[in-house]
Amino acid sequence: MAQPSNPPTPLEWVTVKTTRPKTPYPPMSTRQPIRTQRLILRPYAATDLNDFHLLRIQPEVMKWTSQGKPDPDLQHTEKILANRLPGTDGGEAAYEFAVCWAETGEMIGTAGSHMREGELGWPVIGYMLRSEFWGKGLATELVTALLKAYWALPREEVEIKVERSTVEGSEEEPQPERITAVTLDSNGPSQNVLRKLGFRLAKTWEEEDPKDPGVMELLYGFCLQTPNV
Repeated sequence: MAQPSNPPTPLEWVTVKTTRPKTPYPPMSTRQPIRTQRLILRPYAATDLNDFHLLRIQPEVMKWTSQGKPDPDLQHTEKILANRLPGTDGGEAAYEFAVCWAETGEMIGTAGSHMREGELGWPVIGYMLRSEFWGKGLATELVTALLKAYWALPREEVEIKVERSTVEGSEEEPQPERITAVTLDSNGPSQNVLRKLGFRLAKTWEEEDPKDPGVMELLYGFCLQTPNV
């Protein structure tokens, strides 16, 4: 892959005043489904287990996750799903949804903001789709809908530490809110989706691969400013 236009540099932190979705997020049980042309984004359900497992045993999907490899068995998947269900700490701590194929209702992926304070300090957005649904424009479709719902959440004023490259102008002034996405340098398709949706590449940096200690991996950090300014 070609070298990034901004070469990797160490992370540099500044403190800014900005806004963020109110803590806690609305309970998952109260989140209304989000419909797109071909998809339904809805709260997780215990009955999603088999479909969730189909997603999490695909090596081509899991290679991009922090786990880095498929789930070893159904019991492992069940434990992960159990912590994302309505009413659980994990389910309420993130703004996430099961992504379903509207035509059949089957769960084909997940999407949401899984961290309020991500690698660059701002909230993070991410998604996973079963590989047989790749190449159909679904990632763009679902992230567009998810962002619309995310920006409509109630806000609160906060003071947080963020990576300097995500800040425009003086960090002494209140900053418009941002959301970020982080990819490995080799994940070109996801980078293309983010650029299409208006995200800009703000930072590249290296970290030790948690799956392979001693090996460094190159990360791309993208950010998008709130449209509500």
